[in-house]
Amino acid sequence: MLIDNIDNLSDLQKDALKELGTMGAGHAASALTEFLNQIIFMKVPSVQIIEVNTIPNVLKTRFRAEAQLAISSASNTTELFYTVLVLFDKETVNEILDEKSPPSDDIEAIMEYSTLTMSLIKEIGSIILLKIVSTLNQFLNISGAFPSIPELRIGNLDSLLLNELKEFQSNSKVIFIKCDVYSEDKAQIRADCILIPHMETYDRFFGALFTQYL
Repeated sequence: MLIDNIDNLSDLQKDALKELGTMGAGHAASALTEFLNQIIFMKVPSVQIIEVNTIPNVLKTRFRAEAQLAISSASNTTELFYTVLVLFDKETVNEILDEKSPPSDDIEAIMEYSTLTMSLIKEIGSIILLKIVSTLNQFLNISGAFPSIPELRIGNLDSLLLNELKEFQSNSKVIFIKCDVYSEDKAQIRADCILIPHMETYDRFFGALFTQYL
């Protein structure tokens, strides 16, 4: 068995997971750079072993509990199981939409703008998600795998995560890989990208990872 206890991951295993996060986030940053026509950077990913029920507290260091957020999510559900989450804060959403404000006070124009808003944020979330998933699957040599259709939800941090993490037992421990992508002025564009491998495929996940990494 490759993983007897995830609390005891070796430095090499953690470095491999960071590399995995770097590849996914790097491709996402490149796609956003092209889509938004501005340079998007990324931070070196962090790898933590934490209980599922502590994930909201980890994210509250950046997001206020009551803040309205947009979250896109997708899972790879073929051969190796993992979940990818992308969170945007309200400031980022507003910045992205700044040049697409409704042209008048006309109610039809405002309704059309609202539809455009949701579509655009969903598109950006999907770009990041699909880039991450396709990069990971290529690196892990997973053929013929497709992610679930990306979903977009709006709400506060606790309610969003309650839905996204419902398939995990609240007291179970997971590998939590987090990477930020952001514009030069971090107040403008920033997204938190999160990767969580599922426990039932840890062995195969690490087996595929180390086949490529070593």
